Amino acid sequence: MSMVLKEAQVYQAFIAHAPYLRNYMLKLTLDPESAADLVQEAFVRLLLQEHFPPYPRAWLARTGYRLFVDQWRRKQRESRESPNTEPADWMTPEQALLDREFEDRVNRLLLRLHPKTREVFRLRIYDQLSYVEIANRLNCSENTVKTCVRRGRAKLAKWLSDSTAV
Repeated sequence: MSMVLKEAQVYQAFIAHAPYLRNYMLKLTLDPESAADLVQEAFVRLLLQEHFPPYPRAWLARTGYRLFVDQWRRKQRESRESPNTEPADWMTPEQALLDREFEDRVNRLLLRLHPKTREVFRLRIYDQLSYVEIANRLNCSENTVKTCVRRGRAKLAKWLSDSTAV
């Protein structure tokens, strides 16, 4: 396929499908700049394809989604690799105090949870173990671990929203 013909096909696909893809990426990212970057990258990849896909809209949507997932995973990995546990330089003393009070409140609420649920939370949040690793360590099923996490989160959310708790 000649490059001129391919460029014309990509241009036609851009005219026809860019608004749809932009809206789709915006729904995923909730950020107009990130959405625009993903749309641009999807069309660049379309241009680099050896053969033009028979259904370009579906191909662009799938490629855009995969690019979004890659971006999300990269951000998650970066945030895990460099956790910021120290108060930021810009944080006021009042904000630092409020944060410490909130952490103390959450820790007191964690003590109200069932011991098994509390242990699951500790392993999941502080030790950052997977559900499978927690299940193996506690000799229970993975579904039991997931249920403990779900119910524990629900209880903590309820208790935190209740102004009279603790």
